[in-house]
Amino acid sequence: MSKILKFSVLVSGIAMAGCQTTMHEPSEKFGDAIRQNIAVQTVPPTAEQKQNTYIRPDSQRMAGARERYKQDQVEEPEDLRTIE
Repeated sequence: MSKILKFSVLVSGIAMAGCQTTMHEPSEKFGDAIRQNIAVQTVPPTAEQKQNTYIRPDSQRMAGARERYKQDQVEEPEDLRTIE
């Protein structure tokens, strides 16, 4: 009986040691690589592009949308889920 008790104490001690956490707070540089990759892949607009914020409306498309709305023929949005 004492062998079983010693064995169970040993196994439970090993199991408890496995529960110990060693995770530390992330350093201040955590995420720098991702931010650097985003910055490299971004094209900064020129001063002229920043000033030109007007986007011409598509009047034919807007008129078609109004007509579909009036006739209750609005297109349902596509389901974007990847898992069913």
